[in-house]
Amino acid sequence: MTFLPDETAVRAWLDEHRFEHVIFVSPHLDDAVFSVAGFLSGAPERSEVITLFTEALPGQSSNWARAAGFGDSAAEHAARRQEDILAMRSIGCRFQHLGLRPGDLSEARATRLVQTLERARPAGLDNTLVLLPAGAGNPSPRSAMLVGLALRILRRPGSAFLPHGEHVQTRDRLWHALAGSTARIGFYAELPYAWSQTNHQLQQHLLSDLGCRTDLIELKPDTVEKNRLADLYRSQLALVLGRRSAYRRRVLSRNECLCIVPM
Repeated sequence: MTFLPDETAVRAWLDEHRFEHVIFVSPHLDDAVFSVAGFLSGAPERSEVITLFTEALPGQSSNWARAAGFGDSAAEHAARRQEDILAMRSIGCRFQHLGLRPGDLSEARATRLVQTLERARPAGLDNTLVLLPAGAGNPSPRSAMLVGLALRILRRPGSAFLPHGEHVQTRDRLWHALAGSTARIGFYAELPYAWSQTNHQLQQHLLSDLGCRTDLIELKPDTVEKNRLADLYRSQLALVLGRRSAYRRRVLSRNECLCIVPM
């Protein structure tokens, strides 16, 4: 396991492994910042965030959108795109909103995305690290009592147990689409889901699901700066990270984790 004590160590680690570009694939319009803001801030000039699901289905109105204070999902997504733009500009990294809707990430579309990335640079994906969501999270305990124990004794966030299905879909579709490329591939532990398991358990999770062994990289992020960036996602903050600022700081204080597939 490699431990990076702060964000100033990120660039040296990238240099050591000759990663000239890092592409973070974010399923939704907050996943990258909540999960890996420290890595992004450590080398923003080399980093790019590509967010996939940035649009709602026509006429969709979800309970989540209403809980966030919006009349429908289209209005929610419009606000979230603006929040993400502010965060990306604050970090100083490149970013793209792909405009996908739920159900849009077919195998063919994932392949086209990888082909587009390869054509975007003269050297293709040489010396590029592509980081996918790890699909972190374990199924919820079967009983309310066990959930309560996990929340109180293990101090896990209530939203940590079950990962969003689009995270797993993003991981699997892009993992297969990248198989024949020259990119190095890795995975990042998503917050708050990563609280449901240790980083070593996450490695076993990837080995079981994808058959790949990984090297573990941990970064201790600047929690003050990470909380500042997270605060830019005002529409999602209370729903994902809780209403109390102390609680949000604790959730975001977990060391950021990358699982890198070795050469």
